[in-house]
Amino acid sequence: MKDKINEIQKRLKEDPRVQEQIQKMKPKRSIWGFLGIILFFFVPEILNDFYSKEINAWIANYAKSAPNESMANSLIWLSQKTFDGEVSYLNITLGILFLIWLFKK
Repeated sequence: MKDKINEIQKRLKEDPRVQEQIQKMKPKRSIWGFLGIILFFFVPEILNDFYSKEINAWIANYAKSAPNESMANSLIWLSQKTFDGEVSYLNITLGILFLIWLFKK
């Protein structure tokens, strides 16, 4: 099984169509590619880390105007799970890997 996976991986590395598609996926080396990676991967983590209490308080206040109590409770529960104040190391790692890929020749 391991040999079969290695063979498939080798074929994919040598296939020019696959390499062309990978190059199309690569973000363009520009300020917009850099800003896109920063805004998508790093800024949400910074906001979550520093402002999670304020965001949850604002959502709890906003939930008071929900049509029913069940929807308000669901909104508050979801916001507490989303904005828990912890950093997602997966997002940070992916952001760093995309930045490396962006500046790699």
